[in-house]
Amino acid sequence: MTVTALHANAAVATDATDVGHAAHPARRGGAPRDRLVRDGRLPQVIQGGMGVAVSGWRLARAVALAGELGVVSGTAIDVVLARRLQDGDPGGHVRRALAAFPDPEIAAWILDSYFVEGGIGPDERYRPVPRHTLSSAQRLVELTVAAGFVEVYLAKEGHDGRVGINLLRKIELPLPATVYGAILAGVDAVLVGAGSPAEIPALVRGLAAHEDVTLDVRVMGARSSDGLGAMTFSPRGMLGRAAAAVAASDLRAVLAVPAVLAIVASTDLAAGLAGDPRTRPDGFVVEGQIAGGHNAPPRGPRRTDELGQPVYDERDVVDLAAILELGLPVWLAGGCAGPEGLADALALGAAGVQIGTAFAFCDESGFEPGLKDRVRGRILAGDLQVRSDWRVSPTGFPFRVADLPGTLSDDAVVSGRKPVCDLGVLRTAYRTESGDVDFRCPAEPTGAYLRKGGREANQAGRVCLCNALLASAGMPQRRPGGTVEPVLVTSGADLGPVATLLGAGGGRYAAADVVRYVREAVPA
Repeated sequence: MTVTALHANAAVATDATDVGHAAHPARRGGAPRDRLVRDGRLPQVIQGGMGVAVSGWRLARAVALAGELGVVSGTAIDVVLARRLQDGDPGGHVRRALAAFPDPEIAAWILDSYFVEGGIGPDERYRPVPRHTLSSAQRLVELTVAAGFVEVYLAKEGHDGRVGINLLRKIELPLPATVYGAILAGVDAVLVGAGSPAEIPALVRGLAAHEDVTLDVRVMGARSSDGLGAMTFSPRGMLGRAAAAVAASDLRAVLAVPAVLAIVASTDLAAGLAGDPRTRPDGFVVEGQIAGGHNAPPRGPRRTDELGQPVYDERDVVDLAAILELGLPVWLAGGCAGPEGLADALALGAAGVQIGTAFAFCDESGFEPGLKDRVRGRILAGDLQVRSDWRVSPTGFPFRVADLPGTLSDDAVVSGRKPVCDLGVLRTAYRTESGDVDFRCPAEPTGAYLRKGGREANQAGRVCLCNALLASAGMPQRRPGGTVEPVLVTSGADLGPVATLLGAGGGRYAAADVVRYVREAVPA
């Protein structure tokens, strides 16, 4: 099946009202999937949404300018915004985007609270951001909406290229606010993985219409009859006090509805989502086992190899033909950055490929520059090992980690870090003995975790990804006594394309180089 046929056969979702794209980046009519079409074609390359701020606005913008779908990471975006401001906002980019935010009052208090002229000192701590709950504080919700807006606004600024936002379904508490901010900025696609995104298409449509939406949060130990996991987000409530700044007509207008792309690793999940109009996405990213970051666990019994990596078998092989028959565009992910990857995907009937690792180590990615240079050097030397660790992530999903001395892949670094849970992005909701909802994380201090009913066995091998990934993006928290949060590098296992690009570029390369490299084997 050709790419054209895939697009033509796809079901058309709810149209958005065109209220003048020139006046606001989020206002564009047409079906959601049309947001992905430029010059009559869907993107052939989707840039992966890696880590915390690794897929930042600069990378997404560069990929969009190269004609493909750039993607920003929505993970911990509220913390990222607050820390960028506390670093002094070099170049004034965050402040410029906040000046375009629909509610100047919200933008003003965020600047008053977090912006530090010239940046905090080398020994100063970042001011904390409150942690999300089922009923997050109003200002935290506002910060999260603004953060989603800022990241997408900067990625889309000054061009008409395609930009998406990547979210993890398991990180559900900030999800509606982040998506709403991205929609306000005109995001073209919402990509969701790490769990079933069944609720996301309806949620996105509701947010684009400024409707109150409810997201069901999984509460461990609770029954559905307890009614503990419903979380409501109200766009009108958030912008309600900005009537002077946001005209009433703006809140009546339906913003452009972005396409929803479900990241799946199972034929059954894809078929189930596509079979119901309420859950049907606008396309699928089918992720293979060697992709970076969080991966779906094996479907069979839990087994590991000599390195402790999960063992996959034929039960984990996705039936691509069956997914293509669902009539939605499909992009393949995991080991697709080689010179034949895109050509092979197109020959199979896919719309294209999603690529993470090759973009993760390009010039525009958000890895801290010194750390990126270390990884690049190891890849060029051919001595960087990437393994899938079943224990390291508090989520319980297998997580690919690059073995690099001095990082949290080093047991000595892990044992030398005093456990602290001050970000809580990966916390899990659970029902307390009193029937309330609280949150816990197996990477938090042992005493606190056990008091909350956690099992000590669940803590073995866990690390604090929240702090580690922010550190990897150059925003580490400083601790008392002069210590700094250590980093952790996540990467896909297919490093050959990165080595090729580094070799051709004298040890470095840009996002546009990745796009050209991937397109080499595809006829014009």
